[in-house]
Amino acid sequence: MSLVAMDVESDAFEVEPPSTITRTTSWASMPAEVRQLILGFVCLPKPWEQCNGLGFPKVARFASVCLEWQAFFEARLFRRLVLNPDSVDAFDAIVRRDGVRLRYIQKLWLRVDLSNYECPNCDRSEDLVTQRGNNMIFSTCIQTLLGTLQLWNPARHGAQGVELMLSASSPSDTKHRFNRCDMKDNYPFHYAEDLDLAGGIVDFHRTNKGGSIGLLHLNRFLPSSNKHINRFQGTPLCLQPQNGNLGRFTSQSKDLPAVPMIKGLVMRRQFPRDINVRTLSWLIGRSFVALEWFRFERTISLEPHVQLYFDRGMERRPIAMASVRQHLLPSLPKTLRQLSFTQWEIPANERRYVAKTLGTEISPHALAYLPQEMAKLSQRLEALCPPWQMDTASFLRSIVELNVSPMMVESSLKRLSLRCTLSTPERSRQEFETLIILAAKAALSLPQLKIIELWGICRAKEESCAYVFRYCYEDGRPRIVWRSSGAAMGARKRIIAEWSEVAQKQSHSALAYDVVPFGESSMKIFKSRGTCIYRHLLLKDLMFDPITQKILENEPYGWMLDEESDASQQGAPLDFLQNHQW
Repeated sequence: MSLVAMDVESDAFEVEPPSTITRTTSWASMPAEVRQLILGFVCLPKPWEQCNGLGFPKVARFASVCLEWQAFFEARLFRRLVLNPDSVDAFDAIVRRDGVRLRYIQKLWLRVDLSNYECPNCDRSEDLVTQRGNNMIFSTCIQTLLGTLQLWNPARHGAQGVELMLSASSPSDTKHRFNRCDMKDNYPFHYAEDLDLAGGIVDFHRTNKGGSIGLLHLNRFLPSSNKHINRFQGTPLCLQPQNGNLGRFTSQSKDLPAVPMIKGLVMRRQFPRDINVRTLSWLIGRSFVALEWFRFERTISLEPHVQLYFDRGMERRPIAMASVRQHLLPSLPKTLRQLSFTQWEIPANERRYVAKTLGTEISPHALAYLPQEMAKLSQRLEALCPPWQMDTASFLRSIVELNVSPMMVESSLKRLSLRCTLSTPERSRQEFETLIILAAKAALSLPQLKIIELWGICRAKEESCAYVFRYCYEDGRPRIVWRSSGAAMGARKRIIAEWSEVAQKQSHSALAYDVVPFGESSMKIFKSRGTCIYRHLLLKDLMFDPITQKILENEPYGWMLDEESDASQQGAPLDFLQNHQW
């Protein structure tokens, strides 16, 4: 069983129970603040503890001393939890024994461990028996957890709710062709606060050599059919029908309970296994009914037809394949205020021996509808980061068109992050400036806008370039900031004029502006695959999870790149990153 408290704590100090303390230093005679401070010392991590694991606490036994100690230690032990298939039943029993424990939970990670597989199955797609088994594991975990969390009562447990991180993978995924250290059990970085752990994420990745792919595995070369990647990505998980009380198969989707306790949902890029679109739509629409923010980081499917199923859906008898447009987006609850929906390429080192286009592109069908659908959705959100592959110009024009529609209510959008696709270094500046002007026209339709940030990267070795444009309205002061890796802004006068109109409409005050060049060279932008620009973005936390950002910044330096690296270079890049504090 693995019911894990994720706080890095230890019994570094010996604390006597109240019954053994002398009367002159009576525990009860101390002020409550002093008692809390003393108990806090028990939870301090050891100063020599490094990032070689999660450092799980051994303080649970102190919770049995008295009611005061129980409340103190359980509040810390339950603050961050990791649940897997072996522990969801135990968690349910613990909560049902004392429901107040739901009050303590702030972040919960449901880590669905799927079935193991051995060689040579690591180079084969999943068979039907494996798919059904994995679906059953997933279904049981989801149903049990939702059944526990539906016990939440805001009057008793507080209204703050919980952040749920949801992932699924097999323990065998990192034991064959792939060695992603960020998928393993001992990976200590799960949330932004973990980035301050001793040693740091860069040292951990350097020590664990994450991400490499084996050319030879058990004396076998990579399969020419790319089945090893299909196995790694796996088959999208579905809710599996089960035998009911009368011996009939029943659909679990109809029994999904409403769980308003879940306020935030995170699906991280490091786990490439998908959840079937229809299943995810059911979970969001029927269970996550009070969801306020959703961070959906998805890896693009290696097989184009699988990606097409995700983007478009396909009518197949006897099963109709669901799609993002028709099922996922409409299922988002009205309580949702923030959405980050990003689709990521399969890392270059993992595509080293496959066609360069595989695992890098979404379908033309999605490219056609995303701008309009994201524009409609943005009207009721406060913060949005749409897929990077989306046509930014079409999205901005859709915002303008919605403004003239008598059927649309006033937009509530406050923060917007947009990545701009740029064609060539020679044309990139003109393309970016055109989008900035178009963004000004769209901003006139967004009365509550506080920050809009456009950015783009164009890589071509010595001619690589990057741009960031930001409009901020804070403390009654409108300001634009232009950053680029080249010369100063060429169309400054027109851009300032367009955004001055936005400032006048929003605040009736003059527009301030700054032009700040990047310190990174063109070669540094190229070698980092543009990730060195991320730290300059004000809305980077809206774009991706902070842990995802750090992993992305490590990938180009820590692991073999496609066209520009060889085996002799693999030891140097992370040292380079460590010595250059960007």
